[in-house]
Amino acid sequence: MGVRDAWAWVVDAFTWGFAVVAAVLPRRIWSRFHADVPITPAAAGLSGVLTMFVGFFLGLSGFYEYVGRAADARNTFILTAPIDKAEQMAYAGPALTILTLVEYAFFTPRGLFSTYLALSGLLRGVTAWFDDPQGDPILSALDAGTSRAAARAGRWRRTLAREWREGEDVPDVLITGEAAGLPAADYVVLASRRKAEWTAGAIIMTGEDWYRLGDPVEMELPYGLRTLYPLTKLQAVEVVRRGIEYELPQLSKRRLH
Repeated sequence: MGVRDAWAWVVDAFTWGFAVVAAVLPRRIWSRFHADVPITPAAAGLSGVLTMFVGFFLGLSGFYEYVGRAADARNTFILTAPIDKAEQMAYAGPALTILTLVEYAFFTPRGLFSTYLALSGLLRGVTAWFDDPQGDPILSALDAGTSRAAARAGRWRRTLAREWREGEDVPDVLITGEAAGLPAADYVVLASRRKAEWTAGAIIMTGEDWYRLGDPVEMELPYGLRTLYPLTKLQAVEVVRRGIEYELPQLSKRRLH
């Protein structure tokens, strides 16, 4: 094996080891790693198996220590307790062992951590076996929660920024398409807030006529940001797939240009 081949083997081994370690992270961020460090189902599966064994041996060594302390306390109690209580404790050995295991696995910090590592590693190994690798469950849950919170905060900041640009929430204003600089439209509705359902192609149904909604236009005006909704009167009856009931405001003589 030449030096170059040996170096390539070292790099591949390091890359594989890094992928195994990185597979603990939430699956959502695996794609952020360089393409030369792909986290494959095999790497994720090995990561889960190693995590399971770490949890098992960490828990086993801690359990021996815990059992030793529990046995010392039990023996001390037997030696100092009344005869009837001492006999009960002596014959309850197997049951106490099972209880001690449960107490250690679920009610001590080291035992709970070890149990989690073992079970989560087993789960990750199984999911990788079925070609659906996953990262650590707790890290994945924290990542998902953080992402959702960040997304909500981002939407909230954008909403505040837009409302600051729009100014006060005032009633809609109706002007002609020519007055708005959109001569193809019969009328234009000036709204101080965007209308969620008002998208291009929707049918606006008023008490007298129906109108097709064109592409909304945003415009900065001296009194704030406004969304312009162009309306074109329907000349013939059409099948309405998406109709919105709306009463047109009184026509204003305001001009934007």
